Amino acid sequence: MVDLVVVGAGPAGAMAAATAARAGLEVVLLEKRRLPRHKPCGGGLPVPVQAELLDLAPEAVVDTRVRHMRHSWRFAEAVEAAIDPPGTAAERSRGLWMVQRPRFDQALVRRAVDAGARVLEGHSFCALEPTGAGVELRVLQRDPDGGAVHERRLRARHVVGADGAAGAVAASVGLRPDPRVALAIELEVPHHWDPADPLLRPDLLHLDYGVLRRGYGWVFPKADHLNIGAGEFHGRFRDARRDPGARVRIRAAIEGYAAAVGVDPARLTGLRAHAHPLPFWDGPEPLHSSDGRVLLVGDAAGLINPLFGDGLFHAIRSGRLAAEALLAGDPLSHTARVHDLLAGDFEAARRLARLFYGLPGLTYRYGIRQPRATALAVRLLGGEIPFQGLGRRALRRVAEGLLADLFPGAQPAAQSGA
Repeated sequence: MVDLVVVGAGPAGAMAAATAARAGLEVVLLEKRRLPRHKPCGGGLPVPVQAELLDLAPEAVVDTRVRHMRHSWRFAEAVEAAIDPPGTAAERSRGLWMVQRPRFDQALVRRAVDAGARVLEGHSFCALEPTGAGVELRVLQRDPDGGAVHERRLRARHVVGADGAAGAVAASVGLRPDPRVALAIELEVPHHWDPADPLLRPDLLHLDYGVLRRGYGWVFPKADHLNIGAGEFHGRFRDARRDPGARVRIRAAIEGYAAAVGVDPARLTGLRAHAHPLPFWDGPEPLHSSDGRVLLVGDAAGLINPLFGDGLFHAIRSGRLAAEALLAGDPLSHTARVHDLLAGDFEAARRLARLFYGLPGLTYRYGIRQPRATALAVRLLGGEIPFQGLGRRALRRVAEGLLADLFPGAQPAAQSGA
């Protein structure tokens, strides 16, 4: 029997495995595919993630550093804004890291291995059963050549479910029975950077807010390609994968964005579209089993920010928190640890999302395209400032902007003394 089995070798699982193994626990990390493997993801990370990665050097995983964002409304009314104030020293920049998930995830797994964790590739989780001292997992092992499949049994004192939106570990213990799931699709378009191109630059990220109802599109720069994608985040269906028209709308948005930034449509021909479900935060809920034997992290725990749709940073932090709960001998504290770190901000972000996605044109005009909005968004992404209170301020700003357009010369209530 081992101390811990982690199911899923993404950032959340790898972080849980590395943290636990570094402290001396016997850890097995399961991954259903062979590593490194492709993982659909925009791959943007705020700089404060460095504090979580400890000894992992940015140079080992960062493709490009984004220092400017270009925002648009239905591919028009575009504004470009710098993330940092003029004159900011490189070491103090908040520019976003752009990573490619195969390389990034592999670096985290390697760190777990170096700490003493044992990785089992080609092992798929099937089910688990409680035992007197822990749990027994039933897994399927596929031969490296893709041939025969063998059933294996593993015994562990605890299990960390880091198996993403599929959530098989959560389902096996009755957790998160009805998650809210958004849908995003992306294309990876091979690209050679042209210094003369003002729109496509390795330091520039594109976001468009009108291309999809209750969603947005993006163009993220990577070392050798453009990640062009779009997602619907708060649609009519609780699980966007059940919306029969979602994929068509998202793919059309991607093609429209590619054309808008000057990518020849012929360059998209034959490219594989990568779809990925996004299990959004939908309010506080238990993230560990009643006996504390099973803990959920990352996407498996629904830790996708309901405003921005980002989850990579939160996954990494939740993996650390799960390991810390086990190391403290208090697995029943896991849910509280995650909620103490994230729930307040996520709940505030969920309230702000109602305004953002409900009145997208107004929030774009009077919020996103304003001079300070880009730097504010990046600080929110990195957890440097809280979401609490932003909803009221954003609503007031939208209302004041709209009134100023309707009644030129009128003073906001705070200035007029009303």
